[in-house]
Amino acid sequence: MHRFIKIRLIRDYESLEDRVRTWREVFLGFREAMFRPAADLFETTQGLVLRLEVPGVAPEDLSVALAGQELIIRGRRFASHPPGTKRFLHQELVYGPFERSFLLPLPIDPEQVQAFCLNGILEVVLPRPAVRRIPVTTENDQDD
Repeated sequence: MHRFIKIRLIRDYESLEDRVRTWREVFLGFREAMFRPAADLFETTQGLVLRLEVPGVAPEDLSVALAGQELIIRGRRFASHPPGTKRFLHQELVYGPFERSFLLPLPIDPEQVQAFCLNGILEVVLPRPAVRRIPVTTENDQDD
């Protein structure tokens, strides 16, 4: 139950953050350059997998970092308007920097983390640490 409450609080906070962003755009005419790519974080038998929608973002413009149990993804989507564009009649695509961070609910092996970007989807594979078997010896074995 505790895990569910934590996930619900995070979702409520993200929803509030989106509303504040919208209010600033509507009432102040201020359009923030940052956007929030959609993400899926799921558990597999091997560990965790994060998928993030990043269409139009080049792999060299992405940064994936792991700080303890927090996964931080930063990037930038650059505008690529056709030559000769005079003005926009309708614009919904957002360009600029973005950052997403995820608190990982399971221990992972930081040395085995891998990231792939294909068809506008960044996939970060976060495997569980391998189980380390510790041999049990007798006191006599240690004296040698």
